[in-house]
Amino acid sequence: MPKKYPDYPYREPLPAGHSDPQITAIVEDLMTQNPWAQVLDGGPLDALCRALTIDLEYSGFPNEVLMDVPRDDRPVIWLDRNSKTRYDRFTAAVALGHWVMHVLPLREPKPDYGIQALYAPSEALARREAEKFAFDLLLPAKGFQELWHRGRAQLVSDRFNLPTKLVYDRAKMLMLEDEAG
Repeated sequence: MPKKYPDYPYREPLPAGHSDPQITAIVEDLMTQNPWAQVLDGGPLDALCRALTIDLEYSGFPNEVLMDVPRDDRPVIWLDRNSKTRYDRFTAAVALGHWVMHVLPLREPKPDYGIQALYAPSEALARREAEKFAFDLLLPAKGFQELWHRGRAQLVSDRFNLPTKLVYDRAKMLMLEDEAG
């Protein structure tokens, strides 16, 4: 696992300033370009990561770096060795959000810089954008709402292989949380 704050010049992801509908469109475009990368089946995101030339690795504590993009090597998403697949899926999707919205635009003007997305970033808005990307990727509004209206958060959790807490967070984002009771 790389250390936080490497010896070479690096940056943390900066907010892109995308609106929620823009983030949804970015996710839809990504999935249109990679239709074979099944992310809604509850399985790992390995195929999509490979398509984007990103490695997935596991590390133990302390695990501060979510994604490391060295200036001269392949990017790596670092997952907690002790976490469960349900959490890994969302964590990897957040890192992919950083990659698509924050890292790629930074790499072009600063190719000699590395980039590190941290689990506890200094730019909360960048993290929020990446989380919105993850929710749109793993719990798309239409499919989510169809299962949600069947009345069981656990059904949604099991179908998409994500923690129930994230299901409730998504319902809140879509303003559906009051319909649960």
